[in-house]
Amino acid sequence: MLRPIVTLAALGVAGIVVWKLLWGLLLPIVAVALGLVFTVLKLALVAFLVYVAYRLFQKVMNHRQAPS
Repeated sequence: MLRPIVTLAALGVAGIVVWKLLWGLLLPIVAVALGLVFTVLKLALVAFLVYVAYRLFQKVMNHRQAPS
C-alpha cells in the first residue's frame, strides 16, 4: 500500500532536485541573455537620441537660413 506513495514521493524529490540543478545552470545563461538585450536597447536608444538631435539641428539650421 505504501509502495506507490513512496515511489511518488521519490519522484517528486528527484524532480525538485533536477529542477533546482537545471535552474542553477540556466540562470547565468538567462542573465547574460538579458544583459545583451538591455545593452542592445541602450545602444538603440543612444542612436535614436543622436538621430533626433541631428534632425533638430538640421531643422534649426535650415529655418535660420530661409529668411535671408
